[in-house]
Amino acid sequence: MNSLIVVTFLIATVPGGAMAADDPKLALIQTEEQWNQALKSRDGGWFEKHLAADFTDVSSGDGSFHTKAENLAALKTDTATYETLELSELQARVEGNAGIVTGVNHIVGHDDRGNTLDVRLRFTDTYIQRDGKWLVWASQHTRMK
Repeated sequence: MNSLIVVTFLIATVPGGAMAADDPKLALIQTEEQWNQALKSRDGGWFEKHLAADFTDVSSGDGSFHTKAENLAALKTDTATYETLELSELQARVEGNAGIVTGVNHIVGHDDRGNTLDVRLRFTDTYIQRDGKWLVWASQHTRMK
């Protein structure tokens, strides 16, 4: 697996305080921010903890389908350096124990051969609340021109 697979599951979170606990939409947006930080720092523990066991991901590169285990394996072998991961146009919707976040992720970096990576992905990330905790349940990204 290559770095593109890792790039396709860019869901992130920033540690949520009491406000996030009171506002599920804010909690999901913070999760998106943390996801980017976890990718940049290669924090596999974050992904293990925040991706649902039945997580699925559709790659923006070729439309291939990946599981949680495949994404964790890709993270371990990814050699790309991510300099910037910037979220924009974030919108969250929540109903019951399900939530959706849409937005754009601009990723800038380079691979292990020095080739530039500069991609914008429009994404839809689906969350499910289990045992009082929001988990990433599904993710799909589309490259923007």
